[in-house]
Amino acid sequence: MQIPYDRRLPQTQFTKREVFEIAKDPSNNPYDGGLHYPAPLSDALAKLGTLTLSNGARYEFTDANRLRYYERTAWQHSYYECYEAAQGIYFMFYMHDMTLPPPKMTAMCIDLNTNRVTVNNAQVGNDDYTPRDTSCSLSFAEIVGRGTVTGEPHAFTDDFVGKVAAWHVGEFWLTHHYINPRFFLNEIVGFGPDSLYLTIAEPAQYVKIAENIYVFVWREMAGPGIMGMDVMDIGKMTSVGMFYGISEVDRLECYAFTRSAGKWLTVEDRKLLHREGIGSVVKDLP
Repeated sequence: MQIPYDRRLPQTQFTKREVFEIAKDPSNNPYDGGLHYPAPLSDALAKLGTLTLSNGARYEFTDANRLRYYERTAWQHSYYECYEAAQGIYFMFYMHDMTLPPPKMTAMCIDLNTNRVTVNNAQVGNDDYTPRDTSCSLSFAEIVGRGTVTGEPHAFTDDFVGKVAAWHVGEFWLTHHYINPRFFLNEIVGFGPDSLYLTIAEPAQYVKIAENIYVFVWREMAGPGIMGMDVMDIGKMTSVGMFYGISEVDRLECYAFTRSAGKWLTVEDRKLLHREGIGSVVKDLP
């Protein structure tokens, strides 16, 4: 299979069968990974109890980490995680039953304020790239039987285009240049002058959920092709999210992370950053 363009970090390629065997490895804990800096878990969905969507999906939340979901004419069981992204807005994800390939995962931004949901159905395996690349499909649904659906529909947006943000994830600072509605420029930067570690343009999608609340989804083509998704509160410049895919060390990962702080950067900020390092423009953040 021809790769569309060379990668900065060449990765071992696998067949679809090899990817599935990696995903089923019983010794691997996919819910832990290299940037595993999660927020506190939320039990909001366990308190909700059940969730039925207009797309036909049905969920029963047994407790804060266990759910039943209806798929392939039968009820399936899975571990899930849920995090509060903003007041009344939750981010949850779970992996599907692993008896049939390809490995699949569903993540959702659930807005209980409006009874609207953004759904991301993802799988490891992308025919446009390689069997180890994660592909995803975003769609929109409404919560059924929970009262009136209100507010503006969740929708793709170009609100970010032309903006640049610095984000703190774990021990790293990143800058995101939101260059168009389908891509962004990702930089990993350091604290000293000329400490630019990596720059790559990567596929991305943006969805507006509510005022100052956005879903951001991307694929890390600079590395192994994993998918990232998070719900960003740009009023507070924080987010909760997750990574899904086959990692740099060839293991299935499906784990949560947070952007603990962020800042919009001006042109002068960006000039200063590349002269003196990221610390020069984020020193005012807590």
